[in-house]
Amino acid sequence: MATILFAPLPLAGHINPTLKLAKALRARGHRVVYCSLPDIEAALQGEGFEFIPVFGSIFPKGLVAEMSAKASQLRGRELRRLARDHIQRRNAVLQAALDGEYDRLLQALRPDLVLCDDRVIDLSIVCHGHGIPVARLNTTLPQHLVHLLPTGAGKPPLSGLTTVMRWLEFLLGRVGLVPRFQEYHRRLALKHGCPMESVGFPPFQLPLLRDVVLFPREFATPETPEGRARVYHLGPSIDLERQEPEFPWERLQDDRPLIYFSLGTLALSGQTRRVLELVREVAAMRPEWQFVLAVGAQLDPANFDGGPARIVAVRHAPQIKLLRKAAAMITHGGFNSVKECIYFGVPMVALPLKDDQPDVARILVHHGLGVQGTVKHLTSGALLSLLDSVVGSPPHAQALARMSRCFREAESTEADVATLEHFLSGSQAALAKAG
Repeated sequence: MATILFAPLPLAGHINPTLKLAKALRARGHRVVYCSLPDIEAALQGEGFEFIPVFGSIFPKGLVAEMSAKASQLRGRELRRLARDHIQRRNAVLQAALDGEYDRLLQALRPDLVLCDDRVIDLSIVCHGHGIPVARLNTTLPQHLVHLLPTGAGKPPLSGLTTVMRWLEFLLGRVGLVPRFQEYHRRLALKHGCPMESVGFPPFQLPLLRDVVLFPREFATPETPEGRARVYHLGPSIDLERQEPEFPWERLQDDRPLIYFSLGTLALSGQTRRVLELVREVAAMRPEWQFVLAVGAQLDPANFDGGPARIVAVRHAPQIKLLRKAAAMITHGGFNSVKECIYFGVPMVALPLKDDQPDVARILVHHGLGVQGTVKHLTSGALLSLLDSVVGSPPHAQALARMSRCFREAESTEADVATLEHFLSGSQAALAKAG
């Protein structure tokens, strides 16, 4: 059997979607190995996977969590100093990749297939130089394909604006204000002979690969132009058996509608705090509902828990189990949370903050799966109106039932494994030309 290497970004939203797929490949008899920064080693070993840490001398175990905690607390000069330190470490990772850290990993492991997160660009470039089949595993809505979606979620990049942005990022990189992605990726691509394609957003060049997306065609199908590698749709890859945190289930009542709140793991504490205060006001106006609030690692749940409203506040919530009971979710529009809501038929109030979240929110509204608000202009009255429009709404329930059926039918581990095993027989050149 084959050795298959997963290379996720070291964040829960990029790791969790890989777990079901990885477990299916392991059950088929393949050797499945993960590589990433040391911070996520314990989580993946807890799921029973081999793990190879990379760039541990630059990001030693615990540093990512430490820097994230500091970023939510620091202001002004201290925050800028921390950001500068992070940028310097990111540049050091890029230099280490150029100097051969990934080469040594690949030579020792000799994987038959590498599934690279769409944000782990440097490893996919190095794989080309070693002739190792590699596919881009998009655990979120892929930015480089958004403008190809027929739902109107995105717009084609403007060439003039893209040129200005490229030069601006290049100049900011030279003075140490952003990582020097363009420079290092260009040098790495030259070293490994990797063909690149232009995209209209940083880092502006991506390896020319086939894309694997974790959602069915009914949700969104990129209309790829002629000559570009096709997009492969797998199931949504929702791991219903993943490890989740403990929760005080005795505090919930089965006869009350449950509103679940989470803005994900990357929301700034100030953003989350402001919305949490509005949710508390909404909870007081709807005493017949109950609320579970996942406040994140940087806020104290005790500041939002209890009171006259029925609120259970925790740092991290067992999302899969809660969605089985929820009447609605207030979400940042993170792609994995949206997929899990669809799977369980939970209507959403999306409050997108950054990255692909506005595009995901537009698609879910397009399909009638929920509604969208804006954090900047949000009031408790507006939030209550958004919730009232989805809780118990027959049109949203019907749309969710249709899309949930598509998701459940697409969740075929056998078909997903067969698709990835098909990649094992191809060379890197074949992957680049496939279509």
